[in-house]
Amino acid sequence: MTRKLSTLLTEYFDQSNVRHQNVLGTMKDNPVRPSTSRSSWEIHSDPERFAKRFKFDTRDRMKSFVSEVMKFEDEFRHHGEIRIEYTEVDISVYTHDINRITELDKEYIKHVDNIHRDVLDFEY
Repeated sequence: MTRKLSTLLTEYFDQSNVRHQNVLGTMKDNPVRPSTSRSSWEIHSDPERFAKRFKFDTRDRMKSFVSEVMKFEDEFRHHGEIRIEYTEVDISVYTHDINRITELDKEYIKHVDNIHRDVLDFEY
């Protein structure tokens, strides 16, 4: 029997699904959290998602950052929401199929943080 990935993921993260509670505990016991050592990503709800504001001293740096993030997203095949206001960029990301954060989103924010550091280190 073939099942859709979104159905499998929803069942996996469903707190009432007893099959996974023995292995994972409840989602309350095992929430997904960004790394606190290098990241200041916030977790928002409705839907659960990572969000962060990036500030740049020039528009050229901001444009370089957005361009690199968009290239990464296309290669990674996972896209966040990007909003730009002059030299500030807001990014939020979550897995749309299940309306919550997954390991894919954790990888995404690590890469975006690396891109941010690279752009800040690049001399214009």
